[in-house]
Amino acid sequence: MYKLIIPIVALGLSACNSTSDSVNLAQCANNNWADVGYETALSGKSVRFFNKYEEQCGEKLAVDAKSHYLDGFTSGIKEYCTYDNGYKLASKALPNKNTCPFELREQFEKGYKMAALVLKEQKANLKKMQDQQEANKRYQPINTN
Repeated sequence: MYKLIIPIVALGLSACNSTSDSVNLAQCANNNWADVGYETALSGKSVRFFNKYEEQCGEKLAVDAKSHYLDGFTSGIKEYCTYDNGYKLASKALPNKNTCPFELREQFEKGYKMAALVLKEQKANLKKMQDQQEANKRYQPINTN
């Protein structure tokens, strides 16, 4: 019985280790690193996320991978760090990952703070309505017919 459990546990652990952020060794040399950087930025991850790829690939990493990654990341972070995207993330109650560089941060945070304020007001109004409904239920006249 133990012989069966050990391979199943090992298989389960290896499945946990494989994520969409992983690359296989063939991708280390042949990946479109500009696209990887772009998608990394659009997902709100830090530019330092490239370090994970460096660790995974080691010497197999293409020589120009980092420069292409940074080019793509720069394009993507400009799209990510906008007022509209900040507003969208806060509207969905998603966290601000603070990945926007200083020069792009102001507009993103304005949008984020505005939506967070709207969301807070909506929640307060909903709570107020729920409290009022609860109070109305408690104080309904008893029908004595």
